[in-house]
Amino acid sequence: MTVSDSTTERPLVRERKLFLVILISLIGAVTVGVVATKEPLLAIAGSLGVLFLLVLLKWPDSVTLLVIFYIYTNLGVVAIRFHSVSPFIATTLFPSLLFIPLVLYLFLRREKLVITPVFLLLLMLGVIYTLGAAFSRDITLSLPQLTDFFVEGLLIYFLCTNIIRTPLMLKRVVWVLLISGALIGGLSLYQQVTNTFDNNYGGFAQVESAFGTGVENLQGEIAQPRLAGSIGEKNRYGQIMLMLVPLGLFQLWIYRSTGLRILALVLTGLIVVGGALSFSRGAAVGFVLMILIMVFLRYIKIYQLMLLLLGAGLILWVFPQYGLRLTSLDVIAALASPESGPALAGADNSVVDRTSLMLSALMVFRDHPVFGVGPGMVKYYTQEYARQIGISSVTGDYQAHNLFLGIAADAGLLGLICFLLILFIPLRDLARARKRWMESRPDLSYLATAFFQVLVGYMVTGLFLHLSYYRFFYLMVALAVVASRLGESDTSLELGVGRVGEGDLSIN
Repeated sequence: MTVSDSTTERPLVRERKLFLVILISLIGAVTVGVVATKEPLLAIAGSLGVLFLLVLLKWPDSVTLLVIFYIYTNLGVVAIRFHSVSPFIATTLFPSLLFIPLVLYLFLRREKLVITPVFLLLLMLGVIYTLGAAFSRDITLSLPQLTDFFVEGLLIYFLCTNIIRTPLMLKRVVWVLLISGALIGGLSLYQQVTNTFDNNYGGFAQVESAFGTGVENLQGEIAQPRLAGSIGEKNRYGQIMLMLVPLGLFQLWIYRSTGLRILALVLTGLIVVGGALSFSRGAAVGFVLMILIMVFLRYIKIYQLMLLLLGAGLILWVFPQYGLRLTSLDVIAALASPESGPALAGADNSVVDRTSLMLSALMVFRDHPVFGVGPGMVKYYTQEYARQIGISSVTGDYQAHNLFLGIAADAGLLGLICFLLILFIPLRDLARARKRWMESRPDLSYLATAFFQVLVGYMVTGLFLHLSYYRFFYLMVALAVVASRLGESDTSLELGVGRVGEGDLSIN
């Protein structure tokens, strides 16, 4: 028996849902009636809340799509920082709506719980993080990062792998992600074109720092602001937008409809431009590698590659500042050579500082190899170790600026092994799914390849950035796991607790 989409329900499910609707309505009516005698406005709000709950019960998949949009636009953090919304409402109450479809699947439809090997590894990583925090130099400093891991990492992964159960639902989630990225990217483009860098557009078009372009005018050298979208951190903005690019490109193969292909192309274009305006060198390297992999896998033909190169050239022509930023990549490459002294001498401060931070994280890992120094704690060690290295005078508490070295320093060898397996298992399963469905279900094969590219892109940018913003990364890991398991039989999913459905009503 397969798990069907929420648009086709069995009679028993409809009966249970009807009972639940009547129960909620009765409880809501009594509660609102009691409250209305003393607080009329609160009663009105309660009525609207009950109505909203009933709507969500009728269309539970809409809850999933709404929360995915909420997460990827970073709406909750923007609401807290710029609109004085309660952190409890923004970061806890609204995302907890994902429990509504979970309850529907587990208790109304009596579907089985989905427990994957990656989830078990996340539990192990959580235990390692907890031990690291307990033995860290200050557990109060490590506790916020530990909490973020369990809420934004483990919980989001668990919920998404249990409520996204069909190819149709996964495809809808992908479209919501593309719309989210295009909205933020389009706003960044408008901000750049109109030079309205002093307007953050409600927090969804933030600006962080600027760099010199080498062009002079009467006021001096022209500076180019680095746009940070709704994230508020330029390199993270570039990284998060990059993860959406393969999802957008592969819609061109998944769908035959010309209208949907054009829509995907427009959305992806806005995402690429928005990410480019972060002027992130790591994102540029990730994008180039992504295209090369697609050429190697023969998804992109030579003429299509020429069009992509033409588009990249157009971006560099419109924004020559990006070309200036990319010229420093040869310095980064030279740092890996045995004779890195001249490269360091010619590197900008950012490159030198990051090199110092990476080496510091490596030394922290050397001195704390088992459980590390605790989640998020490496930044309290880097300044001390940077002084010992002596190539940069790092002032302040900075993270490792490398995904893998940061994990090693924070969680030790055991944590690093868990994390590498969390990446390896989805990549392995996605590669298998790509081959398995290439002939019979090419749409699933394309989805698997797209999410393979998502994880690769994140790892490449992770060479320059530490793990942060757990919600974006573990959301993509969850979706990648779902994509790798779509259509599998009951026996192939047996950890004894569940399977992913194969019903699909998509346009193909």
